[in-house]
Formats: sequence, structure tokens, C-alpha cells
Amino acid sequence: MNIEEYITTLTEQIRYKKARQEVAQEVRNHILDQTQAYEQGGIAHEKAVEMAVLEMGNPVEAGVALDKIHRPQFDWRLFAITVLFSAAGVFIMYVTGALGSEYSQLARQCGFAALGIAIIVLICFVDYTFIGKYPLQLYILMTVVFFIYQQTGRQVNGLRGPALRSLVYLYVPVYAGLLYKYRGKGIRKLIIPFAFILLTALLSQSLGASLYIGLGIGAICTFLLLYAILKGWYQIGEKRITAPALVAAIFASVVLLFAIYILCFAADYQKLRLIAFLQPEAYRDANYQVSATLRAINGAQIFGESTEGTLIKDFVQQENFLIFAQVVAMYGLIAGAAVIIAFGTLTYYALHIVRRQKNQLGMILSAACFLLVLFNCTTGILMNFGFMPMGSLQFPFLSRGGAGTVMYAVVIGLLMSCCRNNVRHTVV
Repeated sequence: MNIEEYITTLTEQIRYKKARQEVAQEVRNHILDQTQAYEQGGIAHEKAVEMAVLEMGNPVEAGVALDKIHRPQFDWRLFAITVLFSAAGVFIMYVTGALGSEYSQLARQCGFAALGIAIIVLICFVDYTFIGKYPLQLYILMTVVFFIYQQTGRQVNGLRGPALRSLVYLYVPVYAGLLYKYRGKGIRKLIIPFAFILLTALLSQSLGASLYIGLGIGAICTFLLLYAILKGWYQIGEKRITAPALVAAIFASVVLLFAIYILCFAADYQKLRLIAFLQPEAYRDANYQVSATLRAINGAQIFGESTEGTLIKDFVQQENFLIFAQVVAMYGLIAGAAVIIAFGTLTYYALHIVRRQKNQLGMILSAACFLLVLFNCTTGILMNFGFMPMGSLQFPFLSRGGAGTVMYAVVIGLLMSCCRNNVRHTVV
């Protein structure tokens, strides 16, 4: 049996097709190295090849062993965390009154949670590499679908297409695909992803009807670009400009452009919110939600209801991010700490998946999902404690309605797909 026949027989036993080429190359290199060693000992080439192949053992048995190593792994731990947190999230929203008093709303949210779990499983078994192959097409398709939905969707509290406030966050993983596709040397390769940061921020702000969402998504995309630069994806050819210097320049440019946008194009009420946050004493009437939330949290007990717990009960059905404050107000600081630990567990596990990635697309895509979860969890907690102006956001598993559930289901599904399709290196 020659080398190619041996490798063909061996790789036919490996069901995970993405791993076959890598395994074949490693086995071929090992046989050639051993052949060279035999030849240096005075053995003829053909005989040396035959001996090197025989030394590898039975190709079917070796292939079956390698199939077990390279079999795609379903991340049962993350899936279990997702199911547990989904159930806990529905329970928390029900007991805090975020779902209202009608049983039908509870049943509806349970249905959304079940749909989210189904979406996670479905996306987990999809090869995520299509995002790196067709990111521009996906970006355009998403924008068209979002625009049509905005124009034709139902109107709630004066906002048409309210689900877009959650769904526009799906621009983030698609932007990761754009970074992967347009990586390379030269200033042109850097201008394209930079321009998409600004475009994505503007589209997200317009479609989601929220300055916070636009700036938040723009910030996440900026950090993704900076991460890619530090990984050596973009070089402008000027040796005097180091990666850290380039990162600092891009970060400063984006901050400046966002500040100009707020000053020149933000609506008056959006500017007023920022001013009211910076000058709370002068704008008490504009800060009624902030004041009520802070009073409820400041009056919280270690266990049990806050002395000011009734203050935000009317708000929690209007704003998803206030569900956390309601948990603290109704059940105490220990309950709030448990929610923070749950968010921290999810974020840490997402980071763990990023660090395990061996290919560049899996790395940047999982990083996008990690940053999205980290950003919303962190800023949401800061808002509840009064360290940030209040804005529209979706906590993982504490988002009333279907849009937020679907968005996070896609994000977690992509994380699981990256983990499942992560090809392991083989030592033969």
C-alpha cells in the first residue's frame, strides 16, 4: 500500500469532512519524515516508504481512532446553562410582574423561550463559515428585511417595528464576517471595515430608533476592529506605525465622530437625557425613572423587599433593563448578586470559547458574540445603579417578548457552532 492509498483509506473513516485535509497532511508529513529516516540508514526509497506506511498501523483502525478525536462536539455545558437560565429568566420576569398579571403572557413567554432553545440547536448544527464567505450579501439582505419590517411592522407606543431594537444587534456577527473577508494589508483594507462601523451605527440607530443602540453597536464593532488589528489582520505598510498606535488612532477617531454625531444629529430629547444625567439636580423631573430606580436599590435589604420597592413596579413592564432593579427591590441584594453571577458565568463561558478557537473566522465571530453579551450585561448593570444614562437594551434571558429571545438564541447558537466546528490538531 502506497502513501496516498493509506491516507485515503484512513481519512474515509473520519466523518467530519473539515478535519480530513488537516489529518491527511499530518499523516503524510509523518510518513515522509519516517521514510527519510529509513533512507538515511541505507534503506532504498521504495522499501523505506513501505516500512514507514506499515509502521503507521492498520489505516481503518487508525482512522476510527482519529474519528473519535475529530468528531464535532456538542457543548452540553453551554446548552444546559442556556436551558437553565431561560427557565430562570421566565420565572424571574413572572414573579417581578414584568409579564403582567395574565397567565397568557406567561404562556407566551414560555413559548418564546422554547423557540429560542430550538433556534440555538438549529444554528449549532449549521456551519458558521458561510458568514465569512458571504458577509456583504448577508449585511445587505438584513438591511433590506429590517427596512421593510420597519415600514410595515405593527406600531407600539409610537414606535413602528419595535422588535428591531433587539434584532439590529445581529449586525455584530455579520460585521465580524466583514472583518474576516476584508482583512489584509494596505490602507484600503482598513478603510472598508472602518466605514462599516459608521454605517452600521447609523443604520442601527435609525432602524432601532435608539441613539443608545446605535452607539452601542458602533462601540462593539470598533472593539472588534481593534482586536483584529492587534491580531495582525490589518497593516498599512508604514513601519513607524505600530499596532497599538493604530488602535489608539482608530479608537480616538470613532469617539470623536460619535461625539460630533450626538452634538449635530441627535434629537433634542436624546440630548436632554444626557444633560439630565450629567446634571441630575437641575433636571429632577427628567430623571424620574433614574431617581425611582436608585431609591429602590439604595433602600434594598440583604434579603426581602426594599423600603422603596413599590417605586419601580409601574416601570418594569415598560423597560426590560429595569427587571434587574426590580429583582433587587423585591428580593434583596443577594438575589441581585445571583443575577450578576449568572451573567458573569455566561460571559466567562463565551470568553472561554473565544480563547479555544484555532481558526481566524471562528475567533472573530465568537469574539463578536462575547462582546455583544458583555456589553449589554455590563451597561445594563451600570444603568440600574445609576452610573450610565438609561437606554434601550436587552439583558440575556431577561428580555420580555420574542425579539430579544431570538437575538440571543442566534448569538448563543453561533457560539456553540464555533465550539462544535473547532477542528482539533492531531498528534500522530
